[in-house]
Amino acid sequence: MSSRNIIRHVQGFNQYEAELSGRGRKSACGPATMATIINYYRPSKEQHSKWLRKWYKESKANWLGLSAKKMIRSLSVYGTPSKIPSKRMWSEYRKEIDHGRPVGIKFDQWFSFKWFSTHYRYRYHWVTGIGYEEQDEKRYLLVLDNGTKKEVIRKIDFTQNAPILSMIAFHHQDKS
Repeated sequence: MSSRNIIRHVQGFNQYEAELSGRGRKSACGPATMATIINYYRPSKEQHSKWLRKWYKESKANWLGLSAKKMIRSLSVYGTPSKIPSKRMWSEYRKEIDHGRPVGIKFDQWFSFKWFSTHYRYRYHWVTGIGYEEQDEKRYLLVLDNGTKKEVIRKIDFTQNAPILSMIAFHHQDKS
């Protein structure tokens, strides 16, 4: 049995477009994920480079990256963000996607103390979850990777990467 769901019309942002130093652009994947999620609900007319710089500064990201805690604090300006518990990660992720809500996903091999493993998709990187696929017993995340020059949807083995994942759900509220 297989199932698949993907949220359409989510515009990804490229972290390397940000008006930042080279070191800043290398660590702008978290702010790019935030920009993608907020832009989905409230499309920005700003240039991508300025929109990304805004989120980099507002989130207080730095050359080490962006913590889940800082992302939650920054997203709370526009709605209700929350960390998805690891024990219910797959079912909660599916629920968010089924309700048409993109999810921030952090791969974090370093702070998960999985330093020497080589089978994870990324060592440290934020992406935007926009879908899922289940085939037989396999579960896959469908994500927008903002660390590429063009918008790419990647299919990533959930089970293999689950030990280093953090996910941030976001429920938009119009606070204008």
